[in-house]
Amino acid sequence: MFDETRCDRCGDCLARCLYVDYDQERAAFEIEELIAGRPAPILSACITCLACNGYCPTDARPFDLILERQEKFDSLGIPPDMLATEEARYAATTAVQAPENEGRVLSACVFSSTDADLFQGRLFEGLPTVRGRHFFCYVLFDHLGAGSVTARHAQTFVDNLAATGAQEVILFHDDCYGMLVDRAPQLGIEVPFRPVHVVEYMRDYLQAHRQDIKPLGLRVAYQRPCASRMSPGKEEAVDAVLALIGVERVQRRYDRESSLCCGLPATMFNPQLAPAIRRRNLDDGLAAGAQAMCYLCPVCRRGLADDVRAHGLAGHHIIELARMALGELPAPA
Repeated sequence: MFDETRCDRCGDCLARCLYVDYDQERAAFEIEELIAGRPAPILSACITCLACNGYCPTDARPFDLILERQEKFDSLGIPPDMLATEEARYAATTAVQAPENEGRVLSACVFSSTDADLFQGRLFEGLPTVRGRHFFCYVLFDHLGAGSVTARHAQTFVDNLAATGAQEVILFHDDCYGMLVDRAPQLGIEVPFRPVHVVEYMRDYLQAHRQDIKPLGLRVAYQRPCASRMSPGKEEAVDAVLALIGVERVQRRYDRESSLCCGLPATMFNPQLAPAIRRRNLDDGLAAGAQAMCYLCPVCRRGLADDVRAHGLAGHHIIELARMALGELPAPA
């Protein structure tokens, strides 16, 4: 939730935005307009990447303000019936089926079918898994300027995971983890279990099986998901996983705090901009000497795949890279 008492109207949040060219004066003016309840051009220019929350030096959460105003003024122009159809697409119509577990489960969200390859192999062997619409977090709608949809389903998402009886839930999707450690607490929702990001689980697994790892010797441009801005603390786990499997995360302009969106959400409200974002991102990776793109989010993997191939790069999810290092998949040539 935006905290007006923390906001000092400095404008840093918008002056640092990678998708607009604002000086400090204009940035501060538009934030003032939003606080006053008036529309501003940033609402339609916003790519919904959440970066401004991370840029804010006082933790006022300006993206939360932008999201609220986007919905109020219909700034992204997504037809209400399209949003309603998308929301209905993820509606669960059956009771939650919880697998037997010993206090820990993996939540695959809705990706166990579309990205089945990422759940194969020894990493998750024997780990009880929950999957399907019951375990969809709806953070997608924050990227569509419809934050009230995300908020409306947040409690049910938490309750469905809690119904598994697990004390620890491993989250495959970055959005789901962000919901539990950031969005739900902001909404005043208690999370009665310990959320664990899949990269934290992978780090611990790989550390326990160091003897089985053959370093890959690969240089990658890491595609940091927008949702990672809700959980920046896990960046250490990402770096640890890559180091354990012998993968170098190249230093480049558009990574970490300055990472670019994969562009896929923008195709719904600003399709002309999305290709330019992808091109800027991949050109940056090539210039930094990357041999491949490394994904954490399956949506990023899907959204960037064609452009990655066109740039002559390979593309690998971080789970695929771990399986390569464990000898389960062919290593890059």
